[in-house]
Amino acid sequence: MTNSFQLQLFNSSSDDFPKIVTERTGSFIDNMKLPIHRWFRYSAGFSAAWVEQLIKELEPQTILDPFAGSGTACIVADQLGVTSYGVEAHPFVYRLAKGKLSWNVDSYDFLVAINEIKDFAANLKLKLPENIPALLSKCYTEVTLINLLKIKQAYLEIAPNLSEDLQSLIFLAVCAILRSSSHVGTAQWQYILPNKRKVKIYEPFDALDKQVSLMREDMLYMQSLNKVSRANLIQGDARNLVGVPDKSIDLVITSPPYANNYDYADATRLEMTFWGEVNSWGDLHETVRKFLIRSSSQHVSKEKLSLDALIAESVIEPIKDELIPVCKELEEVRATKGGNKAYHTMIAAYFADMANVFHALRQVTTDNCQVCIVVGDSAPYGVYVPVEKWLGKLAIAAGFDCWSFEQIRQRNVKWKNRKHDVPLHEGRLWIESKIMAQSPSHKFGQALGKLLEDIVLDDILKPRLQQFAQTKNYYLDSQKARPARTGKKVTWEDKYGNKHDLDFVIEVDGTDEKLGRPVAFIESAWRRYTKHSKNKAQEIQGAILPIIELHHLSAPFYGVVLAGDFTKPALEQLKNNGFAVIYIPYKDVVSAFKSIDFDVAFDEDTPDEIYSTASKKLASLSSSDKEKLRQALMQVSQKEVDTFMTTLRNCLERYITKIVIMPLFGVRYEFESIDNALQELNTLDIENPGGKFERFEVIVDYNNNDTIRATFQNKNLLADFLRKLED
Repeated sequence: MTNSFQLQLFNSSSDDFPKIVTERTGSFIDNMKLPIHRWFRYSAGFSAAWVEQLIKELEPQTILDPFAGSGTACIVADQLGVTSYGVEAHPFVYRLAKGKLSWNVDSYDFLVAINEIKDFAANLKLKLPENIPALLSKCYTEVTLINLLKIKQAYLEIAPNLSEDLQSLIFLAVCAILRSSSHVGTAQWQYILPNKRKVKIYEPFDALDKQVSLMREDMLYMQSLNKVSRANLIQGDARNLVGVPDKSIDLVITSPPYANNYDYADATRLEMTFWGEVNSWGDLHETVRKFLIRSSSQHVSKEKLSLDALIAESVIEPIKDELIPVCKELEEVRATKGGNKAYHTMIAAYFADMANVFHALRQVTTDNCQVCIVVGDSAPYGVYVPVEKWLGKLAIAAGFDCWSFEQIRQRNVKWKNRKHDVPLHEGRLWIESKIMAQSPSHKFGQALGKLLEDIVLDDILKPRLQQFAQTKNYYLDSQKARPARTGKKVTWEDKYGNKHDLDFVIEVDGTDEKLGRPVAFIESAWRRYTKHSKNKAQEIQGAILPIIELHHLSAPFYGVVLAGDFTKPALEQLKNNGFAVIYIPYKDVVSAFKSIDFDVAFDEDTPDEIYSTASKKLASLSSSDKEKLRQALMQVSQKEVDTFMTTLRNCLERYITKIVIMPLFGVRYEFESIDNALQELNTLDIENPGGKFERFEVIVDYNNNDTIRATFQNKNLLADFLRKLED
């Protein structure tokens, strides 16, 4: 299940944050339901929903994932309008990430290029080459492989004439169909299972159509949130982070390779073999593995590493006394094993590499940066390696101030590892500076935001909503215990299956015991400074609009309550997307606090001492002070709340005034240039139109000026739509 999140008036306490995240932080599984992420499942990915929560919680200006993989963190940052850097050492996986981050390509241009490739491929006359790599022969029938090779050849012929982003997008699309077109076991991990047969197999051209349709849908969704990608993807090494500006990163979100002998070079061997980048397993080291963190015995064996030389490296000095006995024990156990795997040098090399990663991170991060690393411990040959403890010590040695570990799940408990029975775990390693951990500004902001939330939502807006709901026989759901659902949160799914927590939802036919049909969704947000206000507007849109798309026929109203500093473009962005807005500017908040002789007109240069004093004063406010605040805030927000309630009433009481149905018939014309199109335009006979039926276009107008526009490919779909409108 995808993690849910709550857009609060202000940030939750960092102490509460771990409670929000579920056990699947370290898993890519849920990402296969999400736009863009689902284009290609990479075995080493982690949860996009968790990354989204973290970015929203910590509000960074620039994030970094030094082990970017297929781009999970950068894609989420794009969705939220946050600048990001991603560094990926695996050359092929870098190309997959580059494809995902090309989501801003015009979807029509993408479709035109795909159709050109399909047409070119369909006309090719190909025979199988004599020396087909063994892996491809095992994975595909002759007919399937010929069709795949036709698509590949067509891409190689046409790609040089396309933009770099369009090339990347199509390359990814072709890669994404390779496993679904195979009849053998080709699940999204490194191993191919030639003796296993799949039930569902797609013909390559059908698979490509299906993949392109999915990608175009996701591209349009992302482009509705942002027009350009703010990601900077670098094919490089996390041990030096060349290309990432110094002191530019205020949040690092990543999951490095685990020290568990997983061969990341092998994860995309099928795809790399198809493109001719490797011919067999033996080619992987020079093509991929030598660029990666040394986390597998195959890697260190190929490089013939010496344990003494590794232990002598100065970067591992902080853990040397603990590392040596573990490596020596692994060396002794190795001599008793038939496999003779070099785990002793693998562990030493792994921590030497990760020490260099931390030194590189300290160079590019700000003084108040936070680092969150999803990582698991290890026990090769049954010898336990305290991974998070040693990584934490290496981070401190690199210049960070403190670390803590938060376990999220156990490993090797339910399903026992065949090699050993040592219980393992996975979790989040938090690394930060004392500046961030002890920020008085952050603590004051949390307390102020919570107070405003209590007053603005619970004392001012909620009574008005409750009164409206009762007079119209609606049900108002808010954050409270309700038998119809679990917990106190008001949670609804969007069109992608993601769950979002909201402040208020108004339902038709809802009761305490039964969920009704939603007709209004209302969320809130708070900003103390304008620098993140557009990001917050995009967050709200990203949460609410996909819910509205799922319930667009029954939920005509969506609103937001904003307090603090929001820029005019941020407010206009929300209003232009259909949100009703209550906005209480920070200057009005400051004015309200003056009614109780409390100056909260602070800025980013305010000394910590003043914030600390203000936090104590805020905590000691009397009931009479809070009542004066409520009255003052009610006065400054009265007009906004009245307008909001009027819009809500008009939306929920709207009725249809007109339905326009236009059946469209015509002939499709395609041109290679604008000149050709203009020339042909003069010859078209628009007085005597002809051609086959294309689609229905429908416009539904309401009395409150709301409009629904839709297109349908046949009468049945249109009739179903009209019946739903009637209901």
